[in-house]
Amino acid sequence: MKTDIIFFVDNDLSDNDLTFDDIFIPLDLSGRLESARIIDSCWFSIPGTYSGRLTDHHKALTRKDTDDVDFWKEIFAKTGAEHVVRIAADSPFMDPSIVAEMLDLHRKYLAEFTYSDNLPAGLTCEIVSRSLIEAIPDMEKKTLPLSQVVRSNINQFDVELYYRDPDIRDKRLTFRCGDAREKAVMLNIKNIAGGIPPYEDLRKIIDKTPSVLFAGPSYLELELSGRCDLKCLFCYRQTLQKPRGDMTVDLFKKILADMKEFHLPYSLCLGGSGEPLMHEKAVDMLGEALRDPLIKQVIVETNGLYMDGTYRGLAANDKHKKLLTIVNINGHDGETYAGLHGEKTFDRVKENIEALRKEMKDDDKRLYVQIMKINETEAFLDSYYDYWEKKNIPIILQKQNTWLGRITDRRYSDLTPLERTPCWHLQRDLFILSDGTVSFCKQDVEGSSARGNASGESLKDLWSGARDSFENNYSGKFPARPDCASCDEWYTFNF
Repeated sequence: MKTDIIFFVDNDLSDNDLTFDDIFIPLDLSGRLESARIIDSCWFSIPGTYSGRLTDHHKALTRKDTDDVDFWKEIFAKTGAEHVVRIAADSPFMDPSIVAEMLDLHRKYLAEFTYSDNLPAGLTCEIVSRSLIEAIPDMEKKTLPLSQVVRSNINQFDVELYYRDPDIRDKRLTFRCGDAREKAVMLNIKNIAGGIPPYEDLRKIIDKTPSVLFAGPSYLELELSGRCDLKCLFCYRQTLQKPRGDMTVDLFKKILADMKEFHLPYSLCLGGSGEPLMHEKAVDMLGEALRDPLIKQVIVETNGLYMDGTYRGLAANDKHKKLLTIVNINGHDGETYAGLHGEKTFDRVKENIEALRKEMKDDDKRLYVQIMKINETEAFLDSYYDYWEKKNIPIILQKQNTWLGRITDRRYSDLTPLERTPCWHLQRDLFILSDGTVSFCKQDVEGSSARGNASGESLKDLWSGARDSFENNYSGKFPARPDCASCDEWYTFNF
């Protein structure tokens, strides 16, 4: 039975994304797979917006839309294959032996669709049979991508699930070059291994040399302001030895400029001990961040008191799709809110949230309300959910952070994993206070174990200086200050 491969070039990929260490991935992969005699022919699915090396290739197929049912019908018609293997074109670590094993499984059990759940993206493929496509009737309307349709209705199709050891999902890696951070990690691994390693060696390489993961920050939290009008029961601001003021605009700009030295996309969160929207230049600084192409998301964690018309105009603007607003509102009425936030401002916050929701489109998912999972909120969680879901506002249920015992533990359940794993925050995060202090981590709220100060030092140098702490943490060696051993935030993950 004729079996072909389709290398799928995502809509936003360029030839730079398709190149790894001077190797053009789709052509290199096709050569390796054809040499292994696993498949009959290789094809390349490119979007109409693509203008790179594959444009004039005799096996390039230009698509009009996503890989829905119509797309697959066209693929089978043009290739004449009985089975088609879909591989992301930016996957330099793709192992031909994995493709061979998945094809064996697919053919042995006469599957219509075969995929893997435990292999990270870039290390696996999807296999589609002609029989699946022929069984789906013509659609008047566009459908979702075929893989989503099948996975959402898995009992209606003959599906095989492929599993391969070792399971490295806990590393949260995607082995695809379309993400600059993942590309940097793969280059680190390749340099350590002396070449692209087989899949079964990946975990051993990472565990032996964890520094391959230490590519650069993917999450930057800035304390725009240390001021706040509320006295929240669960906030550490009241415990600080010295109250903090506002970050200067010049320091903010220097930090964003320093982040460019990593050449990696990242998420920016405006949080810390205070209310970011109290900063008189908050909207201007947000505008600066939104124009930065390296920043893929801007998250504003706010108490909602200062979401005025100017901010709402920015947050609701369709041009600012990467701006997310998270409003901390721990109460479902004035009484419960005042008991937790220390002020009687419930109505004002609720009105601001609803006003922003009205200014956004119905399908806009850039506004969230956040409530902490503690004893004081358990009694009204159901009514809280009912109210905000009816307003079409998603809810974030937040785990309480006691900040290494600074505040009372009010959790009614402990979801901490039994087995400790390396800290996500040391691997990926930077936490900078309003005066420029680069804290050891987000738990170092006083900056008493600071890495240095962003106002006079390079962030890249400060990040490099933290490598030893990350490697020690990875191997289970914890410092006394801050007290990493007693921390329970190591398993939480931002972006």
